[in-house]
Amino acid sequence: MTNGFKMFLLAAEELNFSRAADRAFVTQQCLSDHIRRLEEMYHVTLFQRKPKLKLTPEGTTMLRYLSRIQALEDSMLNELSDISEGIRGTINFGVSSTRGFIIIPHLFPHYQELFPNVDIQVHLNDTRALEPLLINGKLDVFLGVDSSQHVLFNRQNVCSDSVYLVISDILLRTHFSDTYHESVTDFLKGADLSLFQEVPFVQGHNFSTTTYAISQFLMKYNIQLKMPISVSDFGILIELCRTGRYATISPRFHIRQLIQMNQSLPDERKMHVFPIKNFDQKLSVDIITHRDAQPLMHMTTFISMLNNFLLEEDKKICDYLFMHSVTV
Repeated sequence: MTNGFKMFLLAAEELNFSRAADRAFVTQQCLSDHIRRLEEMYHVTLFQRKPKLKLTPEGTTMLRYLSRIQALEDSMLNELSDISEGIRGTINFGVSSTRGFIIIPHLFPHYQELFPNVDIQVHLNDTRALEPLLINGKLDVFLGVDSSQHVLFNRQNVCSDSVYLVISDILLRTHFSDTYHESVTDFLKGADLSLFQEVPFVQGHNFSTTTYAISQFLMKYNIQLKMPISVSDFGILIELCRTGRYATISPRFHIRQLIQMNQSLPDERKMHVFPIKNFDQKLSVDIITHRDAQPLMHMTTFISMLNNFLLEEDKKICDYLFMHSVTV
């Protein structure tokens, strides 16, 4: 709002040029000059000077509109202040669908209790597809798995994720009927995937960073698994495994769904989780932001809460695996 409008609002409130000038820390002549220029600009008389100062109909109209403008400007300044302090805004968050299925319903409600005026836009995709979105400014933050070392990435490592063989008890008994008990004991120390080449597997699409790491491992050891079904949704993979007809290879973080599922399954349908022999590669789980992003309060809090949630979930899963004698 211009100084002339501000002077007018003070004069209209005080209906006394001297007091209005004092509040504006200017001389009465300066204030009168501002009012005069407004009257010349709009070709109206804003104040009736005699016998005492009062607004004309034109002045009343200007007061009504300028009061609205002042309120809008105050609101804008407050909102800008909120944004600069990190209280209001929008977070564009990228995550894979499987990890998002776990993170979003458990973390987001708690976050929005703290920041009810912050909106969260979720983009579900794999790490390789999320990386260019962050570079191009379409994401503020994403959860990456083995993300690339881009110069514009600010990387906060959360944990290292291992991969595990997941197979139902009934499928294990079918293919290792003669050595079932001995095999279970051995597989808890590390399952040799070369022994599973006759077992049907379901796996994610090749563009997934996890699937790529698994493919590289299988090529290195010349292991050819039967993979009649590829699907990007881990929930579908697990449902297929629950039928007792398929096995899969899963990152540790995804095993959370298996833990919940096993609680309601009969023994023959329960899922075994085994570490994979010689699979020493750890998948780096990182929170990625843009190097040039401003550290707003709502964003730094979101990242902190996300980091803590992931660490807590990882500990729960490690405790579960340890309790079941699985090498972590």
